[in-house]
Amino acid sequence: MALLDNIRRLSENVRRRQPHTRGEQATKNALILPFLDALGYDIFDPTEVHPEYIADFAKKRPSGPSEKVDYAIYLNGMPIMFFECKSADSEPNLHNGQLQRYFNATPSVKVAVVTNGVRYLFFTDLEEPNIMDGKAFFEFDVLGFSERDVETLEAFSKAFFDAALVRQRAEDIIYTGKVTSYVNELLRNPSESFTRFLLNEINITTGKLTAKRVEKFVPIVKKAIQSTLLEMATRSIKQETYEPAPPVAVTPAAAPPPAPPRAPAESQPDLAKGVVTTAEELEAYDIIQRICADSAMKDKPQVQYLDSVNYFGLNIGNRKKWFMRLFFDGRRKAVVTRLAVERASPLVPGFEIEPAPENVGKSRVYISGLKDIERLRPLVLLAYEEEIRRAEASGGDDDDAPAPAAEALRH
Repeated sequence: MALLDNIRRLSENVRRRQPHTRGEQATKNALILPFLDALGYDIFDPTEVHPEYIADFAKKRPSGPSEKVDYAIYLNGMPIMFFECKSADSEPNLHNGQLQRYFNATPSVKVAVVTNGVRYLFFTDLEEPNIMDGKAFFEFDVLGFSERDVETLEAFSKAFFDAALVRQRAEDIIYTGKVTSYVNELLRNPSESFTRFLLNEINITTGKLTAKRVEKFVPIVKKAIQSTLLEMATRSIKQETYEPAPPVAVTPAAAPPPAPPRAPAESQPDLAKGVVTTAEELEAYDIIQRICADSAMKDKPQVQYLDSVNYFGLNIGNRKKWFMRLFFDGRRKAVVTRLAVERASPLVPGFEIEPAPENVGKSRVYISGLKDIERLRPLVLLAYEEEIRRAEASGGDDDDAPAPAAEALRH
């Protein structure tokens, strides 16, 4: 996806520029205009990106100066989006009704955006036609996004914008988000009513389902759900790894296609030893793989994982050549690398970081969830590249940290 590559480059630039950006005008130039450019709009053409847009009706007072919208985005000669810009060090909230007044009085505009150059809040008129909602239907964080977020953002790019579909897309985003959050919570913590439903459907018990009997089955249902999700995720990875490519017609001048690479056995979950690889860990593995694929190093070994009871480890082909460990089972989620704190700290602004316990790693960064991993991109890349250099320098000999010491990270 071209937009994904554009946004990834933009993210790196924003991460570098944000600490040095002060004031609204600097934020526009350094952060917001590059965002519009990434969406495919010509920021140098005022008939497409109109700065300080003014309408005749927009008066603070009858005899006062006209209110302005920071940017009006035009397509086919009509404004389609309004952008209100805040400075990079402020929250992108609706501080006044100026943007709403413009939106309500401009029928061709179906999207209004408030941004500080990092977070972009998208508004439309779901509650009442032509009246801007008070709550955003979509938020995009340039420093922390998923591929799904970029797919959603693509609907607002120049190539894909369709004013007639904005309302439908907004409803899809909101309702899908609500259902996803509900199902996610339900699968992590099955409710009594959901457990009752399952027990009735599979007819697993006889007699009346009392609250006490249902409570007994809740942990069983939770364990069954986790096993199902793990099986689905593992099956998906195996299909991507092992499924041969569709047959290709081979002409005399063409060589047969190479066999698909097989994932090492070390990257497979070891359930026999009591290790349960969760869907969350596999998703984190997928994100880290994609980040490492962007490394500028010439020879890039494939990222593999080896799960253990204490942590989920990422390595470059051997458990001793690990560069990152994920601790997702404790009270707080943490990422551990072999980078010293003084090297890792500048790469993770805004995150809590501290030295890791002895024999576990050199630095530990606390995160709130999977979305934070993308924000750790510079740290992931450096840890990965340093391990490649370490492996090359040592010729493959590298001591692994004893796993039992990792237990300290779970408390």
